[in-house]
Amino acid sequence: MRLFVLGLTAFAGTAAFAAGWPMYGHDVRQSRFNAGEIVIGPQNVGSLRQAWFLPTGGPVTATPIEVGGVVYVGSWDHTFYALDATTGAVKWKVTVITPQGDSKFPGIQSSAAIANGRVYFGDSCGYLHAYPATGAGAPPKALAAMTVRNRGCGSTGTESPGFPVDLGGALPNPGDAVNTDIFSSPIPFRPTAGANKGRRMIYVGAASHQDSPCIHGALFALDAMTGQVVWRFDTVPASAIGGAVWSTPAVDAVNDLVYADTGDCVNNASSGLSESILALDASCAGISVDGTCPNLPPVTYPPGALAPGNPVWAFQAHPNGELQDLDFGSSPNVITDAAGIPVLVGAGSKDGTYYAVRAGRGPGAGQLAWKTTTSVAGPAGGFQGSTGFAYGAIFATTFSGPEFAVALDAFNGALEWDAPDASTSVSPVGIANGLVFAGDNLGFFRARDVSTGAALFTFQAGGPIGSGPVIADGMVFVGVGVRVAPATPETEGIFAFRP
Repeated sequence: MRLFVLGLTAFAGTAAFAAGWPMYGHDVRQSRFNAGEIVIGPQNVGSLRQAWFLPTGGPVTATPIEVGGVVYVGSWDHTFYALDATTGAVKWKVTVITPQGDSKFPGIQSSAAIANGRVYFGDSCGYLHAYPATGAGAPPKALAAMTVRNRGCGSTGTESPGFPVDLGGALPNPGDAVNTDIFSSPIPFRPTAGANKGRRMIYVGAASHQDSPCIHGALFALDAMTGQVVWRFDTVPASAIGGAVWSTPAVDAVNDLVYADTGDCVNNASSGLSESILALDASCAGISVDGTCPNLPPVTYPPGALAPGNPVWAFQAHPNGELQDLDFGSSPNVITDAAGIPVLVGAGSKDGTYYAVRAGRGPGAGQLAWKTTTSVAGPAGGFQGSTGFAYGAIFATTFSGPEFAVALDAFNGALEWDAPDASTSVSPVGIANGLVFAGDNLGFFRARDVSTGAALFTFQAGGPIGSGPVIADGMVFVGVGVRVAPATPETEGIFAFRP
């Protein structure tokens, strides 16, 4: 279940984008680490000042992305923005309408990805959008009229051919469509083997609007150029509900795998492959939709044996029947050795534990290597903001503490530091040049020394921060606002900082 802060008031990972940040976790491995950023570091982070602020008409919980001097981000105000990174001026924008999501999570929570000359993002009506990154599909270059589609969902401008795609309508149960939300962020990749070798693909998950009601969770693989659904992996059987994929998948390019983690359905016993880390073949998995994967065995689910190769493997944190809503909502991290070879894949759960399992294929893959508990379990507890991997460590925030900002040894789980000044958070981390950035639910935005956890920069944003920070091209970008309740005053928009 996607739950931000209800308790507050009661292409391959080596793609060259200069020092930009082209997708949710910076790269397909979901490292949240920009190794190319060298302008901002421990020596000058204390001198960061606000460069600009763009107020929006709703919270910004998506992670901004930055490529080529342009910041792309969507807001709960139903607007997707392309901004000048230096000034914050709006270069172009489009609007979506999301009637089925508006009572809970309106507009856009999905972070964007730049690939193939397009910018891809999901919305709370269950649609995946793609526009020319140049703005050629946005008004005034394109018609400003709203195109209304299934269930009253819609968007302005002219999207790339084949888009938008109604992922809610592509689920196996037609009744799921009206309850589908795309919190997950699209990830681009070309499989390196199999029937779809070399094909430009997009991977993205489907979830429900805060479990009321639940849908059948799924991970979709789409053709990035046509919008055609290539395959769909259903995380629970047709007889069950839950298994939402509200996190963002990671890609292991060495082993041609997509890693996804799953939630469950509150007040319903977990079933199928809920509360799991899954390894799926990047070329073909689940159910073939476009016919390019004709020989897939039917997916089977616990407590029975898994179908060989479909998924490649699954690690389940809790046995089926669990009732505490202990989702994986933090996106998986591909943990590599000094040579860049994936050895582990890890993710944090709302049970307060970070789990690291063996990566890849073959004997031992998917087996637990280590786990470390840092915080109290619960429906709003544990890890919610996505974690990052750099400098041999996992960096994280937690909602429930008592350890609210931590670094763990990525290869054995030992606690390296616990920041004593940290507080409850659903913010993903952002890492660059010896620094780890994150926001918290009290509105504080901090940069810490990766070695000690000491705060080197602190800024009060005026509202809770659920957005992931981006450190790119000598600047820092982060969204603010979570809208705990309509009457709660908070700052909502996008901040930019520079030394």
